[in-house]
Amino acid sequence: MIKLRKAHINESQEILKFYRNLISSIQDSEFKPKWNDNYPNLEFIEDSILKEELYVYREKDIIASVVVNNEFGEEYSDVKWQMDAKPSEIVVIHTFAVNSMGKGIGKEIFNQIVTSAIKKNKKTIRIDIIDGNEGAKKVFKSLGFEYVDSIQMFHDAVGLETFHLYEKTLKNEQ
Repeated sequence: MIKLRKAHINESQEILKFYRNLISSIQDSEFKPKWNDNYPNLEFIEDSILKEELYVYREKDIIASVVVNNEFGEEYSDVKWQMDAKPSEIVVIHTFAVNSMGKGIGKEIFNQIVTSAIKKNKKTIRIDIIDGNEGAKKVFKSLGFEYVDSIQMFHDAVGLETFHLYEKTLKNEQ
């Protein structure tokens, strides 16, 4: 069974290397998160670990990494989401990456995130996907996410970009 766990600070360099290797391996794929040397960077990784928000799955090496919290840009506030929820009632997924396509690992990790969110009485899970990342759109739609809106947001790694917002409500799963 795949077991997602909180990352340890002594894994930060390895997690950074995981993201860097993944970035170069997906250059010619439909997955285009537009990550680069600026993001995810070591500071982001270490900060996320210290906040206990960065999770990893490893076999021998790290196979997957994801940040799970309830933080979002102020641009989210003007969006008409499917589920009206306070920040404390939502889960936001960031930098979700799996370096093992087609084995069901990403789906299993996502199911663990959903199970944890339901146990914590969360109402909804949200994600923003940068314009051009068609692979991520397909994956999250297959996991039950629904498109909500597209907005312009500034991100340190890419500047001002269009992000497509998706949401999975948990009200029917509780």
